[in-house]
Amino acid sequence: MEIQHCRGHQLIKLLISGFCIGLIMISGACKKDNVKKEYPQGSNEQINTWILDSLSRYYYWADELPKKPDLAQQPTTFFNAVRNTNDRFSQLYLPNQAGAPSSRSLYGFDYAVIPEASVQRTFGLIKCVLKGSPAERYGLKRGMYISKINGKSFSSSNVAALDQELLTGRNTKLTLAELKDGTYTDQPELNMLAGLTFDQPAIHEVIERDGKKIGYIYIDGFSAGLSRILLSVFAGFKSSGVSDLIIDLRYNSGGDVSEAAGLCAMIAPGINYHTDFITYKGNRNGGQRKESIGAAATFDKRVDFNSLLQNNLSMNRVFVLATGATASASEVLINNLKPYMQVKVIGEKTMGKDEASFLIRDERIPKQVDWEMYPIIYKLFNAQGQGGYHNGILPDLELSELSVLPLVPFGNVNDALLSKALNQISSQKTVNQKLSSLNEPKSIPQNRVVLSDSHLSKARESIVLTHR
Repeated sequence: MEIQHCRGHQLIKLLISGFCIGLIMISGACKKDNVKKEYPQGSNEQINTWILDSLSRYYYWADELPKKPDLAQQPTTFFNAVRNTNDRFSQLYLPNQAGAPSSRSLYGFDYAVIPEASVQRTFGLIKCVLKGSPAERYGLKRGMYISKINGKSFSSSNVAALDQELLTGRNTKLTLAELKDGTYTDQPELNMLAGLTFDQPAIHEVIERDGKKIGYIYIDGFSAGLSRILLSVFAGFKSSGVSDLIIDLRYNSGGDVSEAAGLCAMIAPGINYHTDFITYKGNRNGGQRKESIGAAATFDKRVDFNSLLQNNLSMNRVFVLATGATASASEVLINNLKPYMQVKVIGEKTMGKDEASFLIRDERIPKQVDWEMYPIIYKLFNAQGQGGYHNGILPDLELSELSVLPLVPFGNVNDALLSKALNQISSQKTVNQKLSSLNEPKSIPQNRVVLSDSHLSKARESIVLTHR
């Protein structure tokens, strides 16, 4: 019996020992699986691991990232492969590589290509010429027609090729066409050199109509410091006693949320520093964050909030002129003013960027990855929780700016969109009346065909910028 008892103890010891060894082996295997694999510096695998780790922390769609993506891919290919199908705007780039050029960045003008059925020809129509740009120095103006690029006439079949030809060189020959009495006559060829263009000043007017003074302002973009620059403009509007305000954002592809908040602070009635302005909704790491109009407007410390309030117009309504190139921070301004006043949009449906990002780069010392990115991090909502305009903000009154040609300078009362806004102001006696009068249609038929639009293409690359 004792021998059997000892043998039983030995068997139990062996079983326990084997079980413990098994646990150790399993534990070791688990630890081994959890150890991150080290990749050579600068390899696709190393870069893509950093991209994936960053997206897992910040990306709005972090929970939907693929579990085992192919890390061996080239970084831009990898980035596009793991992006969510609902993500249209996230960006990855090398900071020492310039972004894709545009006619605006090279020469300082935007244009659309349109067929002119009356003469069976196709032209480039200049929509915008930036102040201080090469295009302005060569005499280009909004509303002019381009008949040829480098001696080649536009046609419906070569639009993309001529657009690309304009962007690949730094010296372009343009032939303008003058329209007179229904006839287009080619002008002497311009040999135009590319050059630098800087931030654009706002274009503003006080327009008198039916005894009213109406403030008009064209804003090209929400670049850093804009709201501080606009203080004097709004001081002028206030001293003039404007009763209404028209904000022209037709080509404004956005920029910084802080600047949009600063502009809102000079428009909306009954606000103070702590007035709710924007809600950011991120992934499970980012959560939800609310920000007041004062905190948003002064985050970069470029402007004092009291200075904004001193020039506040306290409007009950505002008219916004918009197109498909109106995007990001411009859409924030439209959406986030709505809880406080009537916002009437005239023009076309906006682009639909209800999202925001901030810069993600390798902060390690020494830096191991040179790539930088702006992934979509937040969805945006106003003080009443309204957002979800990823398909664009619909206009209250639909109208194409190309419905009246030739195009005239910004602020000219004969401009199609501005004229429509002025007519609405003249026809309204109280702020509660409907936008459309009884004798005009809600929607204007859009018959003008646009084969390409340089600014619309560039605006798709813009993004709403905010802080961490």
